[in-house]
Amino acid sequence: MSGLVHKRGARAGAVAAMHGQALTEFLVISLVLIPLFLLLPVIGKYQDISHASQMASRYAAFDAVLRNDGNNSQKPPAQLQNELRQRYFGPAQAGIRSGPEQEAALKDYWNDPFGKPLIRNPDDIALSFGASHGDRHADGYAKASDTLLFPWASLAGLSANGIYRANVAVRLANLPEGLRSIEPFDKLDLTIERHASVLPDAWTAASPVQAEQRFGRMAPINALMPEDLISLAIEYVDLGKVEAPRFGNLAAWRDVVPQDRLQGKKTP
Repeated sequence: MSGLVHKRGARAGAVAAMHGQALTEFLVISLVLIPLFLLLPVIGKYQDISHASQMASRYAAFDAVLRNDGNNSQKPPAQLQNELRQRYFGPAQAGIRSGPEQEAALKDYWNDPFGKPLIRNPDDIALSFGASHGDRHADGYAKASDTLLFPWASLAGLSANGIYRANVAVRLANLPEGLRSIEPFDKLDLTIERHASVLPDAWTAASPVQAEQRFGRMAPINALMPEDLISLAIEYVDLGKVEAPRFGNLAAWRDVVPQDRLQGKKTP
């Protein structure tokens, strides 16, 4: 009887030891998993801020397609910077205003696990231009080599500024210090930067009239030789069967759609 009691006591001790080991293993694993679960949302917010930075850089770059030296004056950098802060880093319910005096507000869900903002203030979102990160639109253009192949570009009124680049950098706040479970996120000093590049002026004419204006400058033959003299020479050679070309005016060769092709079909 005493032997049976001894075996039951030993078995109970072994079960208790196994339970204690399982509890210890759970506590050790928790020290690793709980900080990981806390930091996963922060990493997701980093990715969201990265995506917003990419979209903001595209907004700034494509604005130069609409406003450049060839079309009209470019938007002031301070106004453009404030616009992208509002549109890509501000609250979704906030109104979009283009005035530089309107201060941008930041999204309220980009916070760390302790409720502190990952972007402290709008000044941590900076817009710059070009590989040198200048503060002027002129700094955004890379040196173009188009004029080496077409040295008459300036004569035709074509811009040779080249590719334009806009950069958006966001400086993020570190997580609070004093907790070993969130290291090294308390000392990252992380800055997310994205850029976009476009060719604002691809030398494509907006209309046949603009094409005539550009290439008409490159054919000033009528200015050097009067049109009447050209007509007389052609009439002498071709017996008046060929009309004299007007090199400075390309309207004679304009591709015009016949008027009857522009009329819509009449419905019964």
